[in-house]
Parts: sequence; C-alpha cells; structure tokens
Amino acid sequence: MPTSRKTAPTLDAPEVRSTTLPNGVVVLSERMPGQRSLSVGVWLGLGSRHDPAGKAGMAHLYEHMVFKGTRKRSALRVSRELEEVGGHLNAFTSREQTCFYAKVLDRDQGRAADLLCDIVTGAKLGRKDLDLEKQVVLEEIRGCDDDPEELVGDLFAQALWSRNPLGEPIAGTLESVAPLSVGDLEAHKARSLSGDIPVVVAAAGAVDHDALVESALRGLEARAWGDSSRQSDPKPGRRSTRRLVVEKDVSQVNLILSRRSASARDPRRHAVGLVNLALGGGMASRLNQEIREKRGLAYSVYSFADLLLGAGAFGISLGTEPKQAARAVSVARTEVAKMVRSGMTAKELRFAKDHASGAAVLALESPGARMQHLGKCQLLYGRPVALDEILATVSAVDSDQIEEALEQDVGEISESNGWTLAAVVPEGFDASRLLD
Repeated sequence: MPTSRKTAPTLDAPEVRSTTLPNGVVVLSERMPGQRSLSVGVWLGLGSRHDPAGKAGMAHLYEHMVFKGTRKRSALRVSRELEEVGGHLNAFTSREQTCFYAKVLDRDQGRAADLLCDIVTGAKLGRKDLDLEKQVVLEEIRGCDDDPEELVGDLFAQALWSRNPLGEPIAGTLESVAPLSVGDLEAHKARSLSGDIPVVVAAAGAVDHDALVESALRGLEARAWGDSSRQSDPKPGRRSTRRLVVEKDVSQVNLILSRRSASARDPRRHAVGLVNLALGGGMASRLNQEIREKRGLAYSVYSFADLLLGAGAFGISLGTEPKQAARAVSVARTEVAKMVRSGMTAKELRFAKDHASGAAVLALESPGARMQHLGKCQLLYGRPVALDEILATVSAVDSDQIEEALEQDVGEISESNGWTLAAVVPEGFDASRLLD
C-alpha cells in the first residue's frame, strides 16, 4: 500500500502531501487556495551528466522523442490531448534531471497526469520518427553554435569539467547525436524505469492529491521498485584544461571566468548564493556598478553560482567590445580581490539577504514554480523544503560563513587559483591577457 504523510500548514505551504508508492515513486502535491489551475510534472533523476560516454545528448533527444507518440496515443493525439482543453504540455532536460510537465484546469488533472505517465512509460521510439527528430535537434545544436552567448555557456562547462559528462553540452554535439540509434533510446528508457533512477510526480495548485496518487499508481506501474528519496552525489573528475577560446566571425567578446565551488548539498551553498548576489547578481551589485555603470566597459556583466550534485561552479560572465575586454576583466578581478580580502560589508550582507528572501517569495507564487520546487527538492534533498525554512536559513548566514565561502568557493581570479577561461572572440583576438 502507498504510504502517505502531510506537512503542517504554514503561511507559504497551506498543504503539502507526500505519498510513496509500492514501487518507490514519490507523489507530492501542494494545494494552493484560490487557484483554478494546476501544474503537474513527472521527474526523472536522469539528465545529460548521465549520458553514456560518447553519447552526449541522449537524454535530451529522448525528451524530444516521447512526443512522437506512445503505444496508446499517436503523435497528433499527444499534441492535442491537452491543447483541446486549453492546457499546455512541455518538457525540459537539465544536467541532472528530465521533467515532463503540464498545466491544466483543475477539472483536467486526471487527463494531464495520465498523459504524462503514458509518455514516460510508453514512448514508441520508431526509426522514422528518430531520423526526423534528430534533424530538429541537430538544427538546435547548430543554432547554439551560431549564438556566441549560448556557445560560451557550453565552452565554460567544458573548460571547467573537462572530460567529465558535466562538461558536455546538454543537447550534445553534432558528432555525438548523429549516430544515436533506436537501441540507444530504448536503453535510456529502460534505465529510466529500472528502479535505479529516482522518479517523482509533483503537482501544485488546485490539485487533488488522492486522485493524483491513483493516476500515478496506474500510469507508473511499469517502473521497477527503487528508492526515489534523492539522487546520488557523484564527484566530478579531474580538470585537463583551464582555457578554451574559440575564434569566430563575431564583433564582440563573450567570456566566462569560472572555478569549481560548493555543491547543492554543501552547507556553504547559502553563503555562496549571498556572495553571488552582492558581487554580480543584480543591477546594484559591485560588478555591474563598477564595470557597466561607472565605466561603460560591458553591455552584459553578471556572476552566477551553479549548484549541482557533488559539484558546483562560481562564475563571472562578460560581454564587451574587444578593445574593452582586458580592462573589463581587470576591473572584475580587482572587485573580486577586494571582496575576498575584506569580505562583504554589513550593508551588503543585509541587502543580499533581503534580495534573496524577496526573490524566493516572488519565484514561488505560481503553481508551475511550486511544482518545480517540489520536484527538484525531492530529488536533491529527499523531501520538500518549505519557503519558511529557506528564509530562515538565508537569514541565519553570518559574516564568518561569508568569509569561508569567499575563501573556499571564490578566491582571487587567477589560473593558479583554479579559475578557468571560456571565450568566444573575433578572429585574431589575443585572449592571453584575460587570465594568467
């Protein structure tokens, strides 16, 4: 029998319910008063970092292929199932998860849940469909290669993670996707239902939890028994390069400076997030003020913190004219060094906490955002994490934790300090001045 539990109602979470099915699938729901719609998703703990060696892009291609029809539904039926009642069906692949999700009116919850379970368990994966969909994905990859901002994002991952699967583009490459076969996708499908991969059903809004459990019981019975409490915590491999520069017929320099940082379960992650906000997380941040507003050295500048399982990245992104690139990087290095040596001011820490808390509240106002929060937290931490808990954790970060994060996860920008450079530059541009 399924096992269920319910959280105590709070201001931010009126009712979160959790049921574990006999095969280990976790079903989560959060009922939001005043809503007439709901978002529901089926989450697989299987993303691009789990693609087999030499088959980068397989998880992403599989995500595309499930929409080409199932044993019960044609491709047209899959497309029309929710559209004919005003709903929406979509999916995404990240480095660590794949999510198939829908948004519908409350009356259509069962229709949406049944469809999602069907495409997860019953995709047909035909050869003709694969040949056609591969062309779509290959065009997507070519489009990314033609966009300097997209391309530098892939180069940054490759420079930071090297031969580890984290360094591969989520969509794969032209060389890795073209040879993928129906057999490859069938193996991926079998793996996703094997019990070794966590599966979570999450919904938020005007959701009926008991009906959702019944849909999951029927629709996901093909999934073998396995623990869906959370994903494993793999460690990335050794880095083999610190610079990756691609010359193209472009007029701007797009670059990312990055280094390995705290992971998604590291206690320092909250402090790293606050450092990120103060350094380059918004218009009032140090980098934006010093590089763009005061000196006009870049049209785009920001910092970021990517928190993954067993791995993390802290980085700075710049988009600027070639003649300004070296100076913009120099100012960024100076500002990072100042913060590392002197820490964040009390005013900056208060600002970052208020920013983070406000953004967290605003980000979770919609059923779709709540559904994604439930699914991601279950896979990362093995349980839903209430907004009240997030706000309390952010509020508790002190100056000592900030200092530790600056020392261990940021550090002054230099190649010897673990920083890498990824850049897309005009032909003939000398990028050697950007990192030493």
